[in-house]
Amino acid sequence: TIEPGIYVWNKYGVRIEELVLVTERGPRVITQMPRVFEK
Repeated sequence: TIEPGIYVWNKYGVRIEELVLVTERGPRVITQMPRVFEK
């Protein structure tokens, strides 16, 4: 997995996880969550 995140000390954190399958043709993202962010 690829899991970038951001954290505020003693408050909260957010992590976005991507599942990646490595194939002979190269990497393929297999996560099926939409990449839409709201405020």
